[in-house]
Amino acid sequence: MSKKKKKTGGFLSNLLLFICVVIFCTAAWKLWGFYRNYHSGQKEYEKLREYVREDQEGKKEECPVDVDFDALAKVNPDVKAWIYIKGTGINYPVVQTEDNNYYLHHTFEKRDSYIGAIFLDAFCEPEFLSENSIVYGHNLKNGEMFGMLKRYYDTEYNKKADYKKHKKIWIITPKEKIEYQIFAAREIDSENDSDVYTISFASGEEYGNYLENAREKSLYQTDTKTDVTKRMLTLSTCTSSSENGRFIVQAEEIQREAEGEE
Repeated sequence: MSKKKKKTGGFLSNLLLFICVVIFCTAAWKLWGFYRNYHSGQKEYEKLREYVREDQEGKKEECPVDVDFDALAKVNPDVKAWIYIKGTGINYPVVQTEDNNYYLHHTFEKRDSYIGAIFLDAFCEPEFLSENSIVYGHNLKNGEMFGMLKRYYDTEYNKKADYKKHKKIWIITPKEKIEYQIFAAREIDSENDSDVYTISFASGEEYGNYLENAREKSLYQTDTKTDVTKRMLTLSTCTSSSENGRFIVQAEEIQREAEGEE
């Protein structure tokens, strides 16, 4: 083999090695950036819980948390509520803006992050007065945000899931503490089942048909009685089953208590 061929072969080997090193370093840098971004988001939400006081010894029919909305509003005026489901780790501020895409990639403090934020649909009443208030959150593998919804409410994903242990959802706003009770849960296709995201209904009959359909298609039947005169709450998160896959948990309003009432 000539010296020229040896030099060429050595050059190509070194070039290939250099390219591999660059690819590895780039991938490692992106992975580190993802981890740093993710970890930063987690720390942010842990810090935000300083604005919430939990009363684990309170009466069952009373809201177990108090929220300092004045302090939260100074951090982000988009805050509209706080969501709390005892024993699940779901304990977060709820924001709302005119763009439903914004908080998919921004935290409560409006930092760019894969973790996003828990947010109320832009077309819903900010005081949770819509017939169907829809709240979104990411399904993170570590259980953060709405990552626990499938673990606690999807009996196909987790055979031991028992909604009865976590059937109560609290939404706390600056003016009220709202108690909801779960009546349905299932996986849907966001395109084929887009009617699930209906916010308001033309008539009581239409709303009644919606509630009946939700109960019929639920993974399990609950003891919560639905009523067309009561508002409902829909929690929605993505799934790994398909690009349009979503897991939803639906609950009916049980009571509203004005802040400061005993």
